[in-house]
Amino acid sequence: MTDLRNIVCERRTYTQISYTHTHPYAQLLLPLQGTLFIKTRLHRVSIEQQHLFFLPPGDEHTFYAEDRNEFLVLDIPLSLFPSQYFKTPSGGMFLTMDQRWQALRSLFLYESGRNAAHSQSLNDLFRYASRLLVKKDQSVSIKYLQDHFQEEFNLNKLAALEHYNPTYYCQWFQKKTGLTPGAYLQKLRLQRAKSLLLNTDLSLLQIAHEVGYEQQSSLTRLFKQKESVSPTDFRKKFRK
Repeated sequence: MTDLRNIVCERRTYTQISYTHTHPYAQLLLPLQGTLFIKTRLHRVSIEQQHLFFLPPGDEHTFYAEDRNEFLVLDIPLSLFPSQYFKTPSGGMFLTMDQRWQALRSLFLYESGRNAAHSQSLNDLFRYASRLLVKKDQSVSIKYLQDHFQEEFNLNKLAALEHYNPTYYCQWFQKKTGLTPGAYLQKLRLQRAKSLLLNTDLSLLQIAHEVGYEQQSSLTRLFKQKESVSPTDFRKKFRK
């Protein structure tokens, strides 16, 4: 299907034989039953009922199954990609099958059952699906950092939340935020520390503990590096 021009949407099963290949179109794999193992440059995952997988065009991948399975697979031509805003990382996207994706799966199934593989309705459905893929940018790991910035920094854990290896995760994170994960963590801690300095009477050591530092000196070092003043001077200057 090197000359694919329209979406192909059909049920497929996979065997225990392992295949490795690439294709010039994207694929969206939606589980119906069973498990599919897939390996890309970034991922080595099992696609089960609670997950789905989006594979960009041109990505080499290896796949096989070990149980009875059935997947709804969409082969998607490049012409349908909203390239002006839809950018997906090489290696694919391993996503959670939430209620929106479950509803989309039902609609894709309905359209495929009507033999509407080339219909406008499939194109419209994928355009909506592509917006959900873009919204994957509301990343799990960034939300986790925002909620747990007081905790010890763990790069491997953050990368695992996105199903990326740590090296690629750092590149992905910096491209998305303009900062390294460590610098983003510092930014969150600095913002919280400023708020506590201006709106509470907590001591510097208490504030350091509140934002994730064991030593007051770590908080002082952060302020001098980012604000060119000590936490005490910052409080005196801006609390007025």
